[in-house]
Amino acid sequence: MFEFLRSFFSLRRAPVAFAFASSVLLAACGTTNGVTAGAQPDTYTVTGKATGTRMSWVTARNAAMDAANDYCKQRSQRVAVRSEATRGVRSLEEQTSTVSFSCVSENDARG
Repeated sequence: MFEFLRSFFSLRRAPVAFAFASSVLLAACGTTNGVTAGAQPDTYTVTGKATGTRMSWVTARNAAMDAANDYCKQRSQRVAVRSEATRGVRSLEEQTSTVSFSCVSENDARG
């Protein structure tokens, strides 16, 4: 395995290897627009974005959920998802996942 990687990243193929590695890293990363106040009191929204793979919507959703979890965890609470919406269908288009959520007490029954 390591021999394959060594030969793949040889100087002769360095530009190709760099492009490949860059695209893999970009595809695996999701970003968010940050948590914002929602339309209802005590609700918030966050949109995750990702591009580059067939599973970009999963990456986008994970980024949104991570941001929501972090936001609530800072308040010693947990996320209660109110709604989710996705957009984008092709693997090379930007795909988004918008999550609307509230933060509820850790002691509230999980639903």
